[in-house]
Amino acid sequence: MSTLTTDNKQTLDERAGVKDVQPQVRVYSPNVDVYETENMILFRVEMPGVDETSVEITIEKDQLQLEGKFKIGTEEKGQVRLAEYKEGNYFRKFTISKAIDSEEAVAKMKNGILELSIPKIEPKKTKIEIRNS
Repeated sequence: MSTLTTDNKQTLDERAGVKDVQPQVRVYSPNVDVYETENMILFRVEMPGVDETSVEITIEKDQLQLEGKFKIGTEEKGQVRLAEYKEGNYFRKFTISKAIDSEEAVAKMKNGILELSIPKIEPKKTKIEIRNS
């Protein structure tokens, strides 16, 4: 099993002549379930380890963007032998083709699961009459 700890990475970077390398932030694509009813669109998004204060939800025109930041605690638990948890950001973007009421959207976060409910609205219908010139 090959494990790349922070110390090992630093040693490899030094051997390769790489200096002052800033660690890149990983971007994870969270698992998402999307449900649609007659009146609502519901998104259920897995974001384990994400605190609700670091979640950002934006809706602009027909684009829904979901972001969450995951940080590992800094408490010392002993010498690292295997480190698979990595800090990073969760990110997903969706195009919503239905007319929605973004002002009435409700988001809840519990046990690493974000639930976002967005009410649908009836699209505005306009009848255009043909004029004689």
